[in-house]
Amino acid sequence: MTMITSDGMSNEQYHARPALGSSSIKTVATKSLAHWKGQVRKESPAFALGSAVHAELLEPEKQLLVRGPDTRRGKAWTEGKAEAEEQGKIFLTEADFDLAKEMSNACLKNYMASHLLTNPKMIAEASFFATCPETGLELKTRPDGLILDSGIVLDVKTTQDVSPHGFDRTIRNFGYDLQAAHYFYVLSLCGVRVENFIFICIEKDKPHVTACYELSEMYLKHAHNRLMDTLRLIQKAEEDDHYGTQWPDLGTVHLPAWMDSSEAF
Repeated sequence: MTMITSDGMSNEQYHARPALGSSSIKTVATKSLAHWKGQVRKESPAFALGSAVHAELLEPEKQLLVRGPDTRRGKAWTEGKAEAEEQGKIFLTEADFDLAKEMSNACLKNYMASHLLTNPKMIAEASFFATCPETGLELKTRPDGLILDSGIVLDVKTTQDVSPHGFDRTIRNFGYDLQAAHYFYVLSLCGVRVENFIFICIEKDKPHVTACYELSEMYLKHAHNRLMDTLRLIQKAEEDDHYGTQWPDLGTVHLPAWMDSSEAF
C-alpha cells in the first residue's frame, strides 16, 4: 500500500495513524523497544517553539503563530491555547513568539536556506505512507519540505550548535541519520525520486546562526543498513509480542580507552 497526501491532513491526523514514523525508528535504535512501546507523545515548550519555527519557514502564508501572554499560567493562557489549538494554530508566550520570529528571520538570511525554503515548487508537510516489502510493517513519513523536480528533501532543525563538529555530534546523539534513511526509503517505496536530504539547522541562541548540511553517500548507506536492522528488530518484537531492551540484564560498564585508570579514583 502506498498513499501520498500533499494537503488536507493535519499534523495530528498524521501522528494518529499507527504506521511507523522516523521518531519511532530513532527511539528503538538509540534507546530500546521498551522505550518506543511505552512512550507517550507530549508537547513541551521546546517542542512548541520548534513547531513555530517550522510553521514560519515552511508555511508562512498560513500565519499559524498566535502571541499569548508572558506566562503559561492562568486563565488567559489556558483559554487562549485552547482556542488557538481549535483553529489549528500554535499558541506561544510573548517571549517564544518573538524568538520564533527572530530565528526564522535569521534563517532566511542564510543564502542556501533561503534559496531552498522559498522555492515556489516546494511542498510543505506532505504525508507519505507505504508498506515495507521485507517486513510487512506499515511506514509513514512527513518531510518538512519536498522539492519534487529536484528530488530534494528538507528538514529544519533547531539546535544548540550548528558548527560541523557540533551538528555531527547531534546527528549521532539523536539518530538524525536514521531519520534521513527512513525518509529516503519510504519516499522510494512511494515512487518519489530523492536525490538529496538537506538539514537546515538554526541555533536557538542569538544571533541564530544557520547552516545547511547533507549526509555523505557512505553515511546514508550505513544509516540505511541500521534502518533495516531496526525494522527487522521491530518485526520480531511484534511477532513475539515482547518489547524489552537490547542489552543484557546485567551489563558491565568498561573504562573508556581515553581515560587513564590511575586518574579514575
